[in-house]
Amino acid sequence: MIEDDEDPSDEYIKAYNEGYQMARHEPELLDEVLKSQDSQYIRTMSLGKEQFEHEKLMTEMKSIRDKQKMNIKRKPKF
Repeated sequence: MIEDDEDPSDEYIKAYNEGYQMARHEPELLDEVLKSQDSQYIRTMSLGKEQFEHEKLMTEMKSIRDKQKMNIKRKPKF
């Protein structure tokens, strides 16, 4: 894990980005990779996966809120 006051190494950035991109495009393959090995590189890939999943959830929640707002605006007032 990287400390707050440290700049991430090139290898850390690479592993994080690979985890993020694999979660986006090949999530099943990433899950197999994460299960099959244990190293700092793999743990960092897992952090990239978590970030992707967090962003995906936030996007889905925003979409639901936007739809709810549209439904509220469309309801006629009596």
